[in-house]
Amino acid sequence: MIVENTTKDQNEKYMLQSVTNALRIIELLGEHNFLTLTEIADGLDLGKSSVFRLVATLEARGFVKKDKYGRCRLGMKFSYFGSVVLARMEILQASRPYLEELQRNVHETVHLAIWDDDWNIRFIDKIDGGIAFHMKSFVGLPKTCYSTATGKSMLAFMGDEFIHNFLENVQLTPMTPHTTTEPEKLLESLEEIRRSGYCLSIEEDELGLTCIGAPVIDTSQKPIAAISISGPTVRMTEHLLEYPKKVMDAAKLISESIS
Repeated sequence: MIVENTTKDQNEKYMLQSVTNALRIIELLGEHNFLTLTEIADGLDLGKSSVFRLVATLEARGFVKKDKYGRCRLGMKFSYFGSVVLARMEILQASRPYLEELQRNVHETVHLAIWDDDWNIRFIDKIDGGIAFHMKSFVGLPKTCYSTATGKSMLAFMGDEFIHNFLENVQLTPMTPHTTTEPEKLLESLEEIRRSGYCLSIEEDELGLTCIGAPVIDTSQKPIAAISISGPTVRMTEHLLEYPKKVMDAAKLISESIS
């Protein structure tokens, strides 16, 4: 009990009151269809001037919407975030049987990744290989997209404008001596991925590690995720003729299951 109270006190120490109050407003609006500023202030025992500023900020960011009478409700941005969460849950549920089957076939580690903020990807599922091999990856880990098979698999099919913006905003820092860090060579690599349908990444993100990735495509023909096989280069190079098709077939089945 003492430990729990201490932890709670430590958490409260770092809480920003303005953020806490903004979240309280969101929670209160989630319980009602509409509320006036006065009703929000009274309901949360906050000053009206503070509520006005917080609501104005939330409204500017799309989290609160006012009607013509000045009454507040939750904005449509929550619908967007809800759809994002549901989509991630859907891709997790849809892909898991195919990831398990793929892992059983190749006995190497398989990953599922999605596009994340700030030009990165994030692993949202992982099944370790049957043969012991230590990898620097775990569920929830963000990774640079240009050095990973899952990342480049998605980036290749994002469209020319997206890729141009990516190159304008991202410095291609080497993860290993084998990482592609020249924009022209990266563009050539992405073109090859579009042609072949998969990405082969040999020690670009981690020395000793080779990965083969393929994108999961939605009904709008855009990548919403990617899967990969990862294993030690010495083993993976023995299967470069068979593993790409296995990855692409699994990615296709996942794409079809969510369409």
